[in-house]
Amino acid sequence: MNPTLQDLEEKTKQFRETEIAYWLNEGLFSLGWWVLVITTIGLFIVWINIVDKKRIVEIVTYGAIVSTIGMFGDIIGLSLLWWIYPISVLNTPPLLEIHNVQMPIYYMIIYQYFPRWKSFFIAAAVNALVFGFVFEPILEWLGIYKQYTWKHIYSIIPYFVIAVVLKWFINKLKKLDRHYP
Repeated sequence: MNPTLQDLEEKTKQFRETEIAYWLNEGLFSLGWWVLVITTIGLFIVWINIVDKKRIVEIVTYGAIVSTIGMFGDIIGLSLLWWIYPISVLNTPPLLEIHNVQMPIYYMIIYQYFPRWKSFFIAAAVNALVFGFVFEPILEWLGIYKQYTWKHIYSIIPYFVIAVVLKWFINKLKKLDRHYP
């Protein structure tokens, strides 16, 4: 018997009901939930105070593209069951707090404070290592993130490549903008 659209809709509804019940009973107000809330708000406040207001459009563009790529990668990873997020602030997959706020802010800070390529490469490499070998294990320990087939080491290259390719891309856009007033 082949599954029908109705079968898929029923399973999806059952999954979503189970997911909401889990979030309400296990995720909401847990230690991991509070860590996400506090770090997301705190990091946003810090960023608002340190962002270079003269370059805000450029920096936010960089961060928005980081966010988009992070979300796209996360959707792939979630769809292929490489990992899941048992805890989130708003119970919305993928984890919005990390990919729409925290990750872009870290990348924007690096982009802002390391304008030269050599220092940027070093900062991006350190960032990739910290994200892969420090932040991801902490998120697992807090129950926010759970890996299935993915390994922390696999994350290092995408974290680094995202930073470098987007800096190159933004630099190209800036050059185009100078040529076309």
